[in-house]
Amino acid sequence: MNNTVDMLFKAAIVILLAVFVWAYLQGREVGRYTYTRDGELEFVLDTATGVVYQDGYAMNHLTGKQGSVSGQAGPAKK
Repeated sequence: MNNTVDMLFKAAIVILLAVFVWAYLQGREVGRYTYTRDGELEFVLDTATGVVYQDGYAMNHLTGKQGSVSGQAGPAKK
């Protein structure tokens, strides 16, 4: 009897841990992008990768690497 209760308790702990990890991974995508407006300037920050997007350009604020969103030089065409 004691062994059965112990096994059920351990199974419940493993299930709760799995549910917590699943919920955490699902919640990471919510609110991933942050929109900021400073006067005339508008920025979108990808909080998962650290890339800042502005008017067709992208910059990784962690490494300082710059580039365009479309892969071409210059701003993205509208």
